[in-house]
Amino acid sequence: MRVKTVQINWHDKQPIFSVDFDHSDASAHGYRFATGGGDNNVRIWRLRADAQVEFLASLNRHTAPVNVVRFSPCAQRLASAGDDGVVIIWRPADGAARLDGAAQLDGGDAQEAWRPAAMLRGSLADICDLAWSPDGAYIASASVDNTTRIWDARDSRCVQVLADHTHYVQGVAWDPCGQFLATQSSDRTLRVYRWAGGQAREMRAGADAAKLAATHASMGGGEGARQRVFLDDSLASFFRRPSVSPDGRLLAAAAGVQRGAAARNACLVWARDRLCGEPVLRLGGHARPVVATRWAPCEFEPSRPGWLAGAPRMMLAVATQSCVAIYDTEQPARAVALADRLHYAAITDLAWTRDGSHVVVVSIDGFASVVALDQPTPARALRRPEPLPEPLPAPARAPAAPPASAGARKRLAPTLVSTL
Repeated sequence: MRVKTVQINWHDKQPIFSVDFDHSDASAHGYRFATGGGDNNVRIWRLRADAQVEFLASLNRHTAPVNVVRFSPCAQRLASAGDDGVVIIWRPADGAARLDGAAQLDGGDAQEAWRPAAMLRGSLADICDLAWSPDGAYIASASVDNTTRIWDARDSRCVQVLADHTHYVQGVAWDPCGQFLATQSSDRTLRVYRWAGGQAREMRAGADAAKLAATHASMGGGEGARQRVFLDDSLASFFRRPSVSPDGRLLAAAAGVQRGAAARNACLVWARDRLCGEPVLRLGGHARPVVATRWAPCEFEPSRPGWLAGAPRMMLAVATQSCVAIYDTEQPARAVALADRLHYAAITDLAWTRDGSHVVVVSIDGFASVVALDQPTPARALRRPEPLPEPLPAPARAPAAPPASAGARKRLAPTLVSTL
């Protein structure tokens, strides 16, 4: 493993909040990726094979810091969002528009031009995270107004608002099989929703395509006690970014807690067929809280059984506020590589190249680092995952309470003052 912090003017020395690679870009000259920063801009770059970074374009329609950038999984489209509460969908410009839109950075001409294709307005506050549906038709946005909004990217309209969280929603992930999506909040919960939008192509506003199926706020402890699984809102980060493995079988969540350990911060992993149960893995031992998780978008040649029977060999990157740990699903639940003290300030996001050879890590200190990995075997392109069996067991219904007798005194509902 080799690590290099690229010393260029990324976002005018402002924090970098997000990074993402365009996996639909098959250029032989490198890997296109985007960053979003505190200078209100989205910038497009190319990572070359020699780990040099080349500037391509600057996109400047946002009026506040950009918290998240995400490329569509099936087309050259880019979604960005931030503190202005607007989701902008960008696409490459053609012809004269490319020349008119050319920008400059550090005296160099832009090589690409992108223009807004749609602007999605409706969030009442800052947007922390975005996720595309696997077919590129919908976008989920996580906001500090405690909601997750689902947008139709084709018609530029909001089709559903998920308002089950009671605090900031700081992360969202979409199942590559298109059957569920997960949201994570500073209310110490991870919520999983069944998604039926793929079956209802023409959804109207207010549709009920996403239905809550599971909520993780606690798990079993010793002697029947229940324990919290996530850190509370005292975590000094606006990001808790979960992710789903490219085959759809594993869900990794940020800001986890591992009780009874000296370093209690952990990444928690759920299996697809046990999303209503407890985590199947707790990737713990981290000194600082986990803020982001990302799976490599490819698979590797298997050599022995891994974390989950029948699953391909995959790589998972876990970013805490101070380091990045790389996990191999064929190795025991411990990191196979660790890059520590990369930056002077907290890490905010990370992203993989399409072949799993490099990881780019961004930070509040305004710089980005490139991690070149020694792959266990040559990477193989992951075929589009087929719909898997029902991802969630039917949630158990609580028994109905017996009707109160006529002479019984009415009991007032308690008011929640604080949480543990």
